[in-house]
Amino acid sequence: MQVFKTFFKIAKKRWKSAAIYFVVYVIMTLMLSGSAEDTYTGYFQSTQLSVSLTDEDDSTASRALRDYLSSIHNVTQADDEAEAVLDQIYYRTLDYVVTIPRGFEEHLLSGETDGLLSSLSIPGSTRGAYVDQQISQYLQSIQLHLAGGFTLAEAIEQTDSALSSLPKTEVLSFREEETHTGDAVFYFFQFLPYIMFLILCTGMAPILVVLNRHDVKERTVCSALPGLKRTLALTAGCTSYSFIIWILLLLLGLIRYGNDMLQSDALYAVINSFAFLLFSAALALFISCFAPDDNILNMVANVLGLSMSFLCGSFVPQSILPDSVLSVARFLPAYWYIRANNMLAGFGSEVFDSSFYWQCVGIQLLFAVAVFALVPVVMRQRSVSTN
Repeated sequence: MQVFKTFFKIAKKRWKSAAIYFVVYVIMTLMLSGSAEDTYTGYFQSTQLSVSLTDEDDSTASRALRDYLSSIHNVTQADDEAEAVLDQIYYRTLDYVVTIPRGFEEHLLSGETDGLLSSLSIPGSTRGAYVDQQISQYLQSIQLHLAGGFTLAEAIEQTDSALSSLPKTEVLSFREEETHTGDAVFYFFQFLPYIMFLILCTGMAPILVVLNRHDVKERTVCSALPGLKRTLALTAGCTSYSFIIWILLLLLGLIRYGNDMLQSDALYAVINSFAFLLFSAALALFISCFAPDDNILNMVANVLGLSMSFLCGSFVPQSILPDSVLSVARFLPAYWYIRANNMLAGFGSEVFDSSFYWQCVGIQLLFAVAVFALVPVVMRQRSVSTN
């Protein structure tokens, strides 16, 4: 009992670091959750972008392409100065720049596909790829009609008619309809791994570092307190501390989202977050075994937290991450946490699968067990090397 009380006496003195991350998370949630539903719904809707166009060919085909782009985007005349255009792209006031060179119509009629246009957008931008796909679809349709024997005017007319008759996109939800849980709730859970890990590493790990110092530990060993009781007291302290942080974060969600946090799919998200809580607590305990000072501990916590968040899909949706990144992320528990959350929310066209959801939770628990198993091994090794 004395060790348990000492644990929370130290925690009381070191509450500020944990409180800072908690407050930051509250602000982050309030700022981002309001736009969460629009952000993810936007993946399934057409978006009007800012496009700058220069028509050097001024032919029937180039004017048709210009009219097509103007019908779906905000098209403006390109600035003559290249530096000004680059500035507009850099500051995101312009999404896409396209130049129709001289000889465009001739190359189109001859069936050429490479080098028809020159374009500029932010490297790796989904918006740039979006316009590229629309232009490619339009030009390929014209060339198909030309190959079928139509004249250029007829090919343009047929293409415009076909594209205008395409059905409107509907936004589908992959969650059970009776739950009606807002997307903002799952956006809240999307950030939870990062902040939970940071709070435990910067708030709980330093307490364990103090209690595991050689002089403090030796005094405890010399006392009448059995080693098993000391271990159980530390375990109870870590469990209580982690559980309190988890409950506070869930209360924040309950206050912010109300009944949405009590729906069945949100309760699945709560279970998912508890599994990751156990891994976070295990990793914080493992890091504390090396007795780092506060600066190193903060650095390690931020590096690991940010790395997992970016690689696994907390900050960047998994649906747009490269396969090479996801291949690496599969070896991290945060990946499986985000996969489960994506299924519950329907993000990235994920469909809820009960068996796969429990598989994701189980994998996180296995990670937690594996890290917990390493703790006594490291502690024993450090104890031998110290002696």
